[in-house]
Amino acid sequence: MHRFAFRTIAALAAIVLALPALAEANRVRAAKQYGIGYLQLMVMEDQKLVEKQAAAAGLGEVAVEWATFRSSDVMNDALISGSLDFVCLGIPGLATIWSKTRGRDDVRAAAGLNALPLFLNVREPSIKTLQDFKPEHRIALPAVKVSMQALLLQMASAKAFGEKDYAKLDPLTTSLAHPDATGMMLGGGTEIVANFSSYPFQARQLKQAGIRTITNSVEILGGPSSFNVIAATGRFRRDNPKLYGAFLAALDEATDLINKDKSAAADIYLRLSKDRAPKAEIMEIMNDPAVRFTTDVFNLAAFTDFMAKTGMLKPTPKDWKTEMLFPEAKPAN
Repeated sequence: MHRFAFRTIAALAAIVLALPALAEANRVRAAKQYGIGYLQLMVMEDQKLVEKQAAAAGLGEVAVEWATFRSSDVMNDALISGSLDFVCLGIPGLATIWSKTRGRDDVRAAAGLNALPLFLNVREPSIKTLQDFKPEHRIALPAVKVSMQALLLQMASAKAFGEKDYAKLDPLTTSLAHPDATGMMLGGGTEIVANFSSYPFQARQLKQAGIRTITNSVEILGGPSSFNVIAATGRFRRDNPKLYGAFLAALDEATDLINKDKSAAADIYLRLSKDRAPKAEIMEIMNDPAVRFTTDVFNLAAFTDFMAKTGMLKPTPKDWKTEMLFPEAKPAN
């Protein structure tokens, strides 16, 4: 009788010990945006690195679903609703969703994604500085008021017109996906005379005569910044520790692959994005010293300080490194 009871207890203990692994999700849903700034995620998708790392973590067969969105404002709702598990956000998007979910879904950055310069390109000959924009002009960017580019434009406006007029150019902005905005910049004949974009679109625009850059993110911020971070909810991290870790391990593996073999990574980008650009053009971008494929998080404070000063961020983090990043994320400054 005692032997039977001992065996029963041992069997129950084994089941209890196995419960955390069994309770983890058997799928992960992630979203990216358009452009080479999302190359690590494309490599993860193409090489099935999340599936590989999940299997190595003992999770068995895990389904991975990938989606592509225009900008981070759309992804925020999907993340909070539970429709997505990992999203890529610009720093303003991260700050906004962090402030809205504190104490509830607890959205934070799990890792950086890259550090890329962003250009404000113009095609109108009369525009040499921000002061030259007229009411009839339109500036395309991924999402009005909330995108990384929108905040950079406001920061530049604060310097050009004074801090109180940081939103002076906001009425001229319009939301357009990078491919659509680039088509309008190159085609002309529209009211879109400027585009605050990202790679490879901004580089493609500059190859056309008459299009030039009037400012960029490095000039505005005084140094490099993360173009995107990977964000998740505290709930998903808590309930799926192995799957969460597998995703980040896959991100590290993709980052290493890109930095070791940029030619192979360029092939993956061209295949998944269906971009018709010559490979040499993509390689030129990837070899730019200002383009970094890294999981470190750069210059987040520059955005949170500006957003706090203008009333866009409440409450303000006392220490963004501990409050807005999960412990696995690596702040670079």
